[in-house]
Amino acid sequence: MSATAYHLRPRRGWLNDPNGMVFRDGRWHVFFQHNPQAPRHDRICWGHVSSIDLIRWDEHPVAFGPTPDGPDSFGCWSGVYVAGLDRPAVVYSGVTDAAGASTVCLRWGGEDLVTWSEPVVVAEPPSVDGVQVMRDPFVFNHGGRRWALLGAGLEAGCAAAILYSCDDITQWRYEGVFASARDAGLAAAGPADVWECAQLEQLPDGSAALVLSLHDRGVLGQVVGCLGRIITDGAGRPRFAAVRGSDAVQVLDHGNAYYAPQVAQDPDGGWVMGWVREEAQDAADHAGCMTLPRRLVVEGQRLRLVLDPRLRSGLALGPPEPITDGVELSGAWHILAAGPGAGLLHDTFGTLALAPGAEVWGDGTVVEVYPTGGAPSTWRHDRPWRLRGQAGAVRLRRVLSVGQPAGSDAP
Repeated sequence: MSATAYHLRPRRGWLNDPNGMVFRDGRWHVFFQHNPQAPRHDRICWGHVSSIDLIRWDEHPVAFGPTPDGPDSFGCWSGVYVAGLDRPAVVYSGVTDAAGASTVCLRWGGEDLVTWSEPVVVAEPPSVDGVQVMRDPFVFNHGGRRWALLGAGLEAGCAAAILYSCDDITQWRYEGVFASARDAGLAAAGPADVWECAQLEQLPDGSAALVLSLHDRGVLGQVVGCLGRIITDGAGRPRFAAVRGSDAVQVLDHGNAYYAPQVAQDPDGGWVMGWVREEAQDAADHAGCMTLPRRLVVEGQRLRLVLDPRLRSGLALGPPEPITDGVELSGAWHILAAGPGAGLLHDTFGTLALAPGAEVWGDGTVVEVYPTGGAPSTWRHDRPWRLRGQAGAVRLRRVLSVGQPAGSDAP
C-alpha cells in the first residue's frame, strides 16, 4: 500500500466502495471498487486485498473487471460475498450503459478467491412498485430462507430498499419493498432519492440494524443506521420496521468523507469498513482509501461505530511529544485527549473539540476521530489540521510502523 501510511488503499488508481468482505480460512478479505489504470471513477473493476490481522494488508491481482459486450460492460459496481454455498460466490451490480443502468450479476470464485468465472445475470430490475433504479445487492438469511436487499429509488424521488428471494442463488424473484422513506421512523433518515449500499445486521437480541448511504440527486450524503426489527407479512416475506421515537435513526459518522460502508460477519461479530471519499486526482497516481476497521455496536437503542481494538495493539506509536498549542499536524500521528481543553483546528471545518478520552488517528490527508461516546467522524482535506491544547490535555505520538506492539502505555 502507498500514500497513506496505514490506511488501506491500492498502490495506484481509483478506490471507492468496499465490496465482497468476508472472513475466510483465517483471513479477512476486502474487495473494492477499483480503476487500476487511473485515479478516477471509470470502467470499474473489483480490487482485492486480504489480511491476517485487519492491519497489514496484502494486495492481490484485480479480481475481475467489465466484460466486453457483457452484462457488466460499463462496470462491476458494488456487491457482496454470498456465504453458505458449496463454493465461493459474489453478487454485484453489473452496469450495462453509460447512464448507470444495472442488473445483478453473479460470479463463482476459486477457493483462493483470486480466480473468478464470467458473470451470469441473476436478477433484473422489477417493472412494478415504481422502481426507477436499483443497485448494490446485499444477501442475508432470515426464517430459514435466503433473501437479498438492493438500494433503490422509487417514483417521486422516494428512497427505498427492495427485496428479492434467492434460495436458488442463480434465480432471483422480486418480492416487493423491504423499507422506504415513507415508512414510520425512516423519514428521519435524511434527504435522499436513492438509498445506496443498504446493509442489514441481525442482532443477537432479535432486533436488526439497517445501514444506509444517502444519495440525493447525485450528491453523496451521510451514512445512517436505523434500529428496528424484521417482521413477516402474510405471504411470509420479511419487512423492516424501525423503532419508534427520536432514536429511530442515527448518523453513524459526522465527518465530511465517509460513505458506502459494508458490514460483514467474523468470529467477533460485525466488522465494518467504509470509503474515505476523495475526488479524482489528475496530478496523482491514486485516489481514495478505506477507513480503519470498525465494529457496529448497540448501546441501549442507539447504533454506534467503534474502532476495532486490534488497531490499538497493532500500530506502533512513538513516545509522547512535547505539546505546542497551534502546531500543524502532518504525516502519521495519534492524539489522545487526556484532559479538558483538547481540540483540533481547521481552516475549512473550524474547531473540533475533543472530550477527555477521545482519540484521533491522522494519516496524511485523512483524520479519524473516535469519541468515548457518540459517532466517530472521518475527515479528508488537503489543508492540515492544527492542535489545540496544552501539556496535560493532549498526548501526541507518531505512528511509526504497522504490525508491531504499540507498547504498554498505548491507549
